[in-house]
Amino acid sequence: MPVAPLQKTASTFILGIDMGTSGIRGAIVEKDDLLNDKIWHTESVSFSTLATSHLTSSNYNTASQSPKTWITLLDILLKKLSQSFDLIKINHLIMDATSSTVLLCSPQGNALTDALMYNHQQATQEAKQIQNAKGFDAKTTAQGASSTLAKVLFLLKNNLKNNFSSPPIICHQIDFLNHYLCDCLNITDENNALKLGYNSNTQQWPNWITQLLTPLTLPKVVAPGTVLGNITTQRASQYGFSPTLKIHAGTTDSIAGFLASGASQVGDTVISLGSTLAIKMITPSPLFNTQYGIYSHKLKNNWLVGGASNSGGAVLLNAYTLPEIEHLMNSLNDLTQNDLKVSNQYYPLNSMGERFPISDPFFKPKMPPKPKQELILNPTSLTDRAILNAHQTYFLNLIKGLVYIEDLAYKKLFQKTQQAINNLYCVGGGDKNLLWQQCRTAHFSNAKTFDFPLPTLKQAHSLDAAYGVTKLINF
Repeated sequence: MPVAPLQKTASTFILGIDMGTSGIRGAIVEKDDLLNDKIWHTESVSFSTLATSHLTSSNYNTASQSPKTWITLLDILLKKLSQSFDLIKINHLIMDATSSTVLLCSPQGNALTDALMYNHQQATQEAKQIQNAKGFDAKTTAQGASSTLAKVLFLLKNNLKNNFSSPPIICHQIDFLNHYLCDCLNITDENNALKLGYNSNTQQWPNWITQLLTPLTLPKVVAPGTVLGNITTQRASQYGFSPTLKIHAGTTDSIAGFLASGASQVGDTVISLGSTLAIKMITPSPLFNTQYGIYSHKLKNNWLVGGASNSGGAVLLNAYTLPEIEHLMNSLNDLTQNDLKVSNQYYPLNSMGERFPISDPFFKPKMPPKPKQELILNPTSLTDRAILNAHQTYFLNLIKGLVYIEDLAYKKLFQKTQQAINNLYCVGGGDKNLLWQQCRTAHFSNAKTFDFPLPTLKQAHSLDAAYGVTKLINF
């Protein structure tokens, strides 16, 4: 009896784009109708490749940015992708971007202000205004100086001189990028809307948020992955896309990183070490705790519970350049368990203020003493060697401080959810920091670390948020 030929499954191409804190990245993914996927091509563009005139200041980690920077990066990325892949084959495009980055736009979608970034902490008066608002809900994530809501109030107050001819539009970073591609306006995804005050439980804007932001019209909120519309004729022609290319609502960069890891079951937890340190765990029910900066995102039938610290890779980059970090990391060999022992002695931050696992805009960093002499990478004398040793100790203490914050975050999550960590995944640039990984492995392999069964340290399926965001598109 002849064997029937294997039936070829239909496939579709998705372009996932991650607008992160250090640059933009794109991944072209082929997915078949059995939901198997394959990454065909990736490209990235760093903020550091741009002239400083594109930025509000010469430091891309500044607390404010010109949104023109994002469009410039997106333009460069799409042109680079088109040189290696025929973009007319792309059927779907979906993006993620940094959480709680926001600006005000005109009703036509033009930027009226610079964007206040995820790490902006100046809206302390607005944070008090929120807490004093009539009908204020103490469980909301839209509080604190770093919340999107506080930043919107800050922008409104500090741009009154602009004399808006009509009420401006609230635009998250991802909303601004989506508008550039498909002209959709005043519509956002529920993950980005959370820190503006959207209630994921009731799936609506609370009355007190609506009243607080009157006369602004709050954006329509849709689930991540929802089709926003087709790409505009202008952008299709500009980059070589099909005019039928569908643009989808995306999510935040940390959730996209979470999805890339392969985490999928209740108890699965992902830590992402980029410029900041973000931790999220899958739970069957939501949790909001303002004391510790814990909040929840809806993800299909479950919830992602966690938060994001102001500490992270940016602390290391504030102290050393990337080549110096690599040198210090590689020079610290033969460390003992005692060398790697973590304590609560240090809590490294670049400035005052923390979001998670402590929520306090006035929280003071606990920094190890930094050597007074400049780092000498290739010592030629005993004095030089002593200077290098001092920097190695300082660098190691910064790393151990990051692990302490991670440890504190897990304990707070367990304390408040009673959900033990099942599998523990790591994504983000920190996955390449071998010293951080060595310190984490030593610490989290110790049975005395947790009050619940030890989590299993798992290798992430992918570290690419641009790939992870494509998993939000269902067929």
